[in-house]
Amino acid sequence: MRIVLLGSVARLLARVVAAGLTPLVRTADLEAAGLAVPAGVETVGDLAELFERLAPPRFFLLDAPPERVDAVIDEASRMIEPGDVVLDWAASWWCDTLRRHRRLRHRALHHLDLALVTGRDGEVLLVGGTAEAVTLAQPVLTALAARGRLLIAGAPGAAHWTAEVMAALATARARAESEARALLEAFPAALAVQPVAEALALGESNADPRAAWIADDALRLQAPVPLLALAAMQELEEALEALRENPPPPRLGPFALPHEIL
Repeated sequence: MRIVLLGSVARLLARVVAAGLTPLVRTADLEAAGLAVPAGVETVGDLAELFERLAPPRFFLLDAPPERVDAVIDEASRMIEPGDVVLDWAASWWCDTLRRHRRLRHRALHHLDLALVTGRDGEVLLVGGTAEAVTLAQPVLTALAARGRLLIAGAPGAAHWTAEVMAALATARARAESEARALLEAFPAALAVQPVAEALALGESNADPRAAWIADDALRLQAPVPLLALAAMQELEEALEALRENPPPPRLGPFALPHEIL
């Protein structure tokens, strides 16, 4: 099954090939990523060539920095036809995702937001969107989930919102694991700190810059999350003290609830 890759192709190209899908990629996007043409990949000079190769509905897998997503959609929208499906894997703020969903819906295009998170039993591919779009894209989604779990998270924006929550949780875990290691090092007798820390997987969680969004969103949604908000603030404080820039991805539009956007 063929799928078109849009935007930044490097992160997802190997996953798409491993999923048994045939990615169609513009030569310019491969060159921008510094990649040769891998086995199993078809190249096109421009998106107009897709009409000669793909029958509708077409599936477009989009990945790009949040500030570039709208530009990628603008360029591709000249070639995407009603009934086609955009699978949005970008790490965007969920309110921006909702606005993109509305924009594409007005052109009779389907939009699904995707996020890959780690669950109790391994990878989980989360999907947010309408039931109609999920049904159309089911074969592609199942392939992308590979040996992990595919979970329909809910309405449009649900996957990207869950990814933000998980980013906050990862940051809180990273802070807690750092404190736990400090306690190991404070033990007033012999203790093999490094082997113990490795055995307990301390230090394996990484802070995620998207955690910086959670405090503002939680206040607006009236969800009390003092531990997650504190962890994000502590991460920011540490970055400032170390003169280390760790800004979150940009939020491009204003906060709005789904019923206000959709």
